[in-house]
Amino acid sequence: MHLSEDRGTTVQEFYRGANVLITGGTGFMGKVLVEKLLRSCPHLSSIYLLVRSKKGKDVGLRMQEIFEDPLFEKLREVQPGFREKILPVEGDCSKPGLDLSPCDRQRIVDNVHIVFHMAATVRFDEKLQIATAINVVGTRELLLLCRDCPNIKVVVHVSTAFSHCHRTSIDEEFYDPPTTGERIVQLVEKLDDNTLTTITPKILGAWPNTYTYTKAIAEDIVRTVGKDLPVGVFRPSIILCTRSEPVPGWIDNLYGPTGAVACVGLGMIRTMHFKGKMVGDMVPCDMAVNALVTSAWHIHEQRRSGTGAIPVYNYVSSCENPISWGDYINKNIKYSWQVPFDNAVWMVTLTEVHVHSLYKLYALLIHLLPALIGDIALLILRQKPRFMKTYKKLHKFTDVISYFCTRQWKFSNQNVHHMWNKLSEDDRKIFDFNISNLNWDLYLRQGLMGLRTFVLKEDPKNLPQTIRKRYRLYWLHQCVKFFFFFIFLWLCWSAIISIF
Repeated sequence: MHLSEDRGTTVQEFYRGANVLITGGTGFMGKVLVEKLLRSCPHLSSIYLLVRSKKGKDVGLRMQEIFEDPLFEKLREVQPGFREKILPVEGDCSKPGLDLSPCDRQRIVDNVHIVFHMAATVRFDEKLQIATAINVVGTRELLLLCRDCPNIKVVVHVSTAFSHCHRTSIDEEFYDPPTTGERIVQLVEKLDDNTLTTITPKILGAWPNTYTYTKAIAEDIVRTVGKDLPVGVFRPSIILCTRSEPVPGWIDNLYGPTGAVACVGLGMIRTMHFKGKMVGDMVPCDMAVNALVTSAWHIHEQRRSGTGAIPVYNYVSSCENPISWGDYINKNIKYSWQVPFDNAVWMVTLTEVHVHSLYKLYALLIHLLPALIGDIALLILRQKPRFMKTYKKLHKFTDVISYFCTRQWKFSNQNVHHMWNKLSEDDRKIFDFNISNLNWDLYLRQGLMGLRTFVLKEDPKNLPQTIRKRYRLYWLHQCVKFFFFFIFLWLCWSAIISIF
């Protein structure tokens, strides 16, 4: 189908003239969503971006810093005036009424057509009271706001594929929450912080962390509070860097597997508790955003066709294009020879350990013992010790993610398939979310380059000398291995001589 300049594809036309409200638009996935909507839906009217002041920076300054990111470079070229469509609204999802001023609230009520609720704290070890305020209360307040919007066409709640990770099989449907939103809010308001922190593990029950626990409750709020709204739930699995849009390998954080890859690539982590044969469900951020943008249109179409059930979309990779944790790690190590990190302190290597108690022993020998020696050396040099403190943080991080690296889930994604099959060829090109098309080798290599460039801020011009350093670290590693092997043989020989 040939498209005129005036008329776009089916999905693009859905967004024509629309006013979109986005919560969490300053987060990793949120920024990619904002960029995608502005670049690929040029006839969109405006985006209301809910933003809170942070670290002494007002909303205006935060907006300026965000849009200076390389992520928006392509958008600046094709739409120099895109900022005119961004309408920042000061608010806070953790507070009643989203902390909106009466004027801003009325603007949203009068004008908004489409809502993407992405605001969430994604820290696995977040305090329960904070996770509840943002993930649970924020969802309820957003839905109550949407119920007052007469022009609302669709509301998409972004959850996670692991909201019910205590189950081994996860379909595109709602499950019973661990408790109701009302009860958890009453509990966190009733107890003091110290008591709540102490009993949090007992409260979580089968859920491994406060993130998945509160996201499960938030989904139930969507089912109850949002039952009369044109709403849907979008569940992506672990979000990694972008595949191609608008910049290959773009990322701005060190969460989850990305953080592990960075630490392994820097030579800081050399053993982890994971099971290499388990499938790790991960998806590129830009492909997840394409599916998210399309899901709003699909929810609207489902609603128009008379489908009463709230649709749920499991956007996962394991169904069509699985990759095991072992392959993920090995491919990253393989491509680290081509894309090493400037500040690496040791050769890239990782020992897989299945049993947690054995992992603790490995970590003691491979991480903590060298760290202790390093700190002693720093004290002798009258410098402040730092290695043990660093490894305490690293081990806390790896302990948090090990739950997802030692288990495997069976997902269903029929709704995602149905959505893809409904798209025209033009929409499939513009909003490609077919995970079968993902080349993991190319993608992970681009991811390492993106990690170097966008997070570690390393100059690509340094790559040749960094590759040479990589080889020096390799031979240093081999020499150390040979030295300890020689010591081991010497001890064995000494023991044999003493016996005989």
